[in-house]
Formats: sequence, C-alpha cells, structure tokens
Amino acid sequence: MFADDVETLFRRYGRQVQRRAVAILRDGDAARDVVQEVFARALSARAELSGIAVAVTWLYRVTTNLCLSGLRERNRRGRILDRWAPRPALPVAAETADSTLTVRALLRDVPDDLSEIAMYYFVDEMSQSEIATLTGIPRRTVAHRLKQFRVRTLKVAAGG
Repeated sequence: MFADDVETLFRRYGRQVQRRAVAILRDGDAARDVVQEVFARALSARAELSGIAVAVTWLYRVTTNLCLSGLRERNRRGRILDRWAPRPALPVAAETADSTLTVRALLRDVPDDLSEIAMYYFVDEMSQSEIATLTGIPRRTVAHRLKQFRVRTLKVAAGG
C-alpha cells in the first residue's frame, strides 16, 4: 500500500475513524490525534493492508486500541496527579460524571483483549458474530471474553 492508497483510505474512512474515536474518548481533540496516529501507522503498515476489507478492519481495530490505550494513560496520569495535587471538583452533569467514572473503573484493570471485545459489544452494539468476523477470533471466544468482562464488572461494582 502506497501513500496514495492511504490518502484514499483517509478520504473514504477518515470520518468513520473520527466518529469511532470521539465515541470512545468523548474528546474531539484527542480523537483528532488518534485519527492522525491511525493513518500515520497505516503508512508504515503497508504489508498488513493488502485489500480494502482488510484495511477497514485494520483501521477500526487500531483506532479502538489507540483510544483504549489513551484512556488508560489518561487514567494513570490522573491517579498520579491526584496523589500529588488533588484536582478541584468541577461542576459536571451527574449522569455524564457517573458514566465516565463507571467506564474508567471498568476499563482501568481490564486486559486489552477483554476491553476491545467489550467496546465492540456494548458501545458499538455489534453482535458476537460481527465481533468474531472483525477480530478474526472464534465466536465462542468472543462469548467467553464477554463473560470474563462481566465477571470483572461485577467485581468492580461490588467494590472488589
């Protein structure tokens, strides 16, 4: 895949990648950074991107993984900052704050393979079969990872 092909991918799928990043990060600036990183990586991943179908799957997966890594890094930095200089409470809508805290708590200690599947299932509302096709793993493995995610979720909700 050459630079022209990546440009074509960007024109065709850049908005979808952007929407995906915004949906996960809830931050337009961070999402734009992810989009840039995704397509920069596409330039150096020429061998992996042999066809459009493979490329779209690759773009989607890299976007998800970069966003999840960004959330973890942001959470880690927040814990470090809180330890040294607690941040003042900002007035935020209760529902938004609740959702954000819940997502952060759930994803904080969840391995990438579980969080990726959970994002596809709960955020994108994809079926287990669709996730299996997208990720290239068996549907039964998808179901197993969702079960593992739910078990971890119950532990977090129970405070353990």
